[in-house]
Amino acid sequence: MEGDYSIEIVMSNEVNPFDAVVRAMNVIRRGKVAIKHIIIDMSDSVIRVSIRARGEEDEVRWVCNKLDKLYDTVNVKYMPEEVHMNKVVVSNG
Repeated sequence: MEGDYSIEIVMSNEVNPFDAVVRAMNVIRRGKVAIKHIIIDMSDSVIRVSIRARGEEDEVRWVCNKLDKLYDTVNVKYMPEEVHMNKVVVSNG
């Protein structure tokens, strides 16, 4: 069953930060997940990538396992996003 997931990646920023980000994006591109939102924050020491994705949990896990094997990666975690239901009240009278 498809769901919405939040993926957080922390990578080292030692060699070339753009290369690390491109390697991570290539892994994500190969996965069968749809990217809804992405934020990349580069500081002097680390790169933090926050992703909101939609897909099967097996595919999200596959992407995270591949990201974890990149030598730039320090930490990868994912979690399902909470769905907030909106209430609609209809009154007849």
